[in-house]
Amino acid sequence: MISADAITSRTFTTVRFKEGYSAREVDDFLDEIVDRMATGDHSLARRIKEKTFSNVRFREGYDIDEVDDFLDEVARGLEGDAGASTGASAASAASTASAAAAIPDPHETVAPEPGTSYTSDANLAAPSSDSDAAQLPW
Repeated sequence: MISADAITSRTFTTVRFKEGYSAREVDDFLDEIVDRMATGDHSLARRIKEKTFSNVRFREGYDIDEVDDFLDEVARGLEGDAGASTGASAASAASTASAAAAIPDPHETVAPEPGTSYTSDANLAAPSSDSDAAQLPW
């Protein structure tokens, strides 16, 4: 398992001219991880895997791949410890994962269904067919 000190002392390459994660959001989440580790939160590994951050460009952010790789490492370490210490069954973990997957993330960006486009009319949320796409001003 990775230590709380290793999490709080971890630094990431900062990026400015390519897309990166919001440094503030990442730092806040790492602090949250350390706090939850102290309480023995058994859902922490799942929460880490499901976490999303705002992307920034032309502002200081953290390298996306570095953050993702580090969080994957932390989650793997927590999963190994949770399985060894709790003896939780695989069926219980699978049902928890499927229940979590059924809850949509309110911050997730969802792409439109293939074959639909959105018009620039007053009703922006109404999809139209592909045949209307040629009439769009862009």
